Amino acid sequence: MKPEKKAVAMSEEEKAVFNILKSNTPIPLNELKTQSGLSNKKWDKTIKGLTKNNLAAVNKTDDGLFVELI
Repeated sequence: MKPEKKAVAMSEEEKAVFNILKSNTPIPLNELKTQSGLSNKKWDKTIKGLTKNNLAAVNKTDDGLFVELI
């Protein structure tokens, strides 16, 4: 039997950024930050929370930094 996946508890900021990512992935990091409207401290905490829970990943390419859902 496969173990059940448990829902990850997300803050309101994480939910908002996750919903932006669902509709547009991958998205440039600066554009996502602007769309989220979060302060630098909240943005940092939010993106770290999403990557820690394996919900999103930040990738560096020749074109810049992009965030995408996993």
